[in-house]
Amino acid sequence: MSTRLHQQIAKLALEAAPEEVCGVVKDGKAIRCENKASEPQKAFLIDAASYLKYIPDTIFHSHPVGLYGFSDHDIAVASNMDLTSYVYVVETDTLEKWSASKGIEVFEKVLNR
Repeated sequence: MSTRLHQQIAKLALEAAPEEVCGVVKDGKAIRCENKASEPQKAFLIDAASYLKYIPDTIFHSHPVGLYGFSDHDIAVASNMDLTSYVYVVETDTLEKWSASKGIEVFEKVLNR
């Protein structure tokens, strides 16, 4: 995916902070979905209606606090649903991408902050 998509995800993450942003990628564009998690500062949940509206092959979310990217749970969800997944780490301006074919790829200084 493109640098433009990476920047879109990062900007959406900054807008959502201190909550985790979440959404789908459709036709190369990041589309924010409402975070339905019971604790949106610590987790994300894309509801079934949003998921079925887009039927994405790629999802994204953010970690507004901390220095770490994907958790084991994040990867398990993406893997079990056969999705590519992005996580933007706000504090480090880093975007990680996980896919079944390539594993984790890291993109640093997404917004050059």
